[in-house]
Amino acid sequence: MTRVHQLTGAAGSAVSEATSAAYYASIAQAEESVDGTVRHRLRPEVGDGTIEVTSLRSGFDVVRYDVAFAGGHQVGFRFPGDHFELEHCVDGRMHISEAGAGAGDLRARSVALSPRGAIDGVVAHGDGERYRAVSVTGTWSGLESYLGGLGAGALPPTGPESVARERYLGRSAALRPAAGPLEEIFLHRRSSPGRLLFMESRLVAALAALIDGLSCDASPAEARDRAAPALAEHETAALRRVPELLWRQRHAPPTLAELARVSSMSVRRLTTGFRALYGTSVMEYHRRHCLDRAAALLVETDWPVSRIAHEIGYASAGNFGYAFRRDRGTSPARFRRAHA
Repeated sequence: MTRVHQLTGAAGSAVSEATSAAYYASIAQAEESVDGTVRHRLRPEVGDGTIEVTSLRSGFDVVRYDVAFAGGHQVGFRFPGDHFELEHCVDGRMHISEAGAGAGDLRARSVALSPRGAIDGVVAHGDGERYRAVSVTGTWSGLESYLGGLGAGALPPTGPESVARERYLGRSAALRPAAGPLEEIFLHRRSSPGRLLFMESRLVAALAALIDGLSCDASPAEARDRAAPALAEHETAALRRVPELLWRQRHAPPTLAELARVSSMSVRRLTTGFRALYGTSVMEYHRRHCLDRAAALLVETDWPVSRIAHEIGYASAGNFGYAFRRDRGTSPARFRRAHA
């Protein structure tokens, strides 16, 4: 695995545009759509999938990743303090190693926020591992100006450096409400006159969630994280395997007692540790993951609803439809039509 390119400069700067253009040209072929979205399709020798970049009138770029790199892939980055990035991992995993924040994996359902300071590091993708995510990039100064134009006022402080590091590595429960609107951006594929307006509206919703997360230095979710007993490294590793275990056995999910046994911890330690790590309960996380996967399949495939229901572990299309309506506020069929 070798470093492909170095990305530098604040978003929107001449340096950033030049290094980004060189990076995309080195790995993909570009196709531009009528709304200005540029789709970078990976070359076969690099991997499979696309990176789509859409510039919004608000001054932000929306980048959607659906990629699997052959032989792995590394990209170095060095961004100044004004660089702003909010990224939601829809599915898969990306490893981040940064000089100040340390190292960690951005995984499914995680939301990462760049710190308000210079960052220098490397992101890495494993060989053939599919990574699906959406990122909003811009500048902190541009964000303040944009929010002021919406009447939202100044951004609250980003908090202590230790909290900023946790947020950058996708470990803060306070930012997870932003995942919903960001994922809607990722899933929206319909070409229509209102597409850019839809993306702007979801961006505003994501920023509202971001402001709420930053407004409370000791929000209930983060206070709960800090109140939980510190997790040993081996416990964290075991807990990070739980979502994969649940997904692999989704047609007959293991009980909490069974998960605790294979994780070599008590049920109480499993449940409190999982909530501290992911900001929600074990089963609620699994339910959300299954329904998020269903939403992606509704948009990306022509599978019948019954097949999708079975794929994500539901015994019947009726049970799946009820759960999907409760979660998304609409039926699977209407959701598919809206995002087709």
